[in-house]
Amino acid sequence: MEREERLWTIGEVVHHLQERFPDVTPSKLRYWEKAGLIRPRRTQGGHRLYCPMDVERLALILSLRARHRLPLPVVRALLDRLEEDPALNLGAVEALLQVLQESEGGKFAALTAEQAARRAGISMEQLRRMEALGLLPDGSSGEERRYNLEDVALMRVVRDLEAMGITCQNLAFYVKLVRAQVRHDISLYAPLVGDLDTDAERIGRFRELHHRIQTLIGLLYRKYVRRALMRRWLRRRARSA
Repeated sequence: MEREERLWTIGEVVHHLQERFPDVTPSKLRYWEKAGLIRPRRTQGGHRLYCPMDVERLALILSLRARHRLPLPVVRALLDRLEEDPALNLGAVEALLQVLQESEGGKFAALTAEQAARRAGISMEQLRRMEALGLLPDGSSGEERRYNLEDVALMRVVRDLEAMGITCQNLAFYVKLVRAQVRHDISLYAPLVGDLDTDAERIGRFRELHHRIQTLIGLLYRKYVRRALMRRWLRRRARSA
């Protein structure tokens, strides 16, 4: 039996979103549609219909506008990036916001190594060290490596960790960890989308999987950190007794 996708009228969407964003109006949603931020379906009579992913996208737009005061071109660039990579989590989105706001028109520009290093506030030596350890993906063979604003955001995070005394060599562990997790997540993902027909459904299923796995990892991490710190504290206490 096929599942029927829940579709919302513009009035239902506005009523639903107004609980969190009181200033949302039908005219605002229509304006964003003209600006290319949202693409609702249409009935034969021309009435707009919004699927659950449309409602989620509108909530994200409202949040970005309310919390970060982002101009629409920057919001659109960020949404385009999320469409390219549905596994991109909101923590990474937050790291992107700073460099997005500094870019011209919010575009994900192709930057040279010197331009990227300058934006990130690092030296070329630091950039090359990050590349050598896999913290930045390799460029295409035979071509000059180009960097986008997500690379710049990553460079800044690594820069800040280095300022705390964490070396690139320490962080190389996380490159291996993430690569292994991606391979494992993809193997889990394949059987979950066999019964889905549309790209929107498949992307939605992957986002749900990614969100739940990241929640699991976060809870496990906190649990084992507490356990490890408690063991260390008990050992120190035993030695001092």
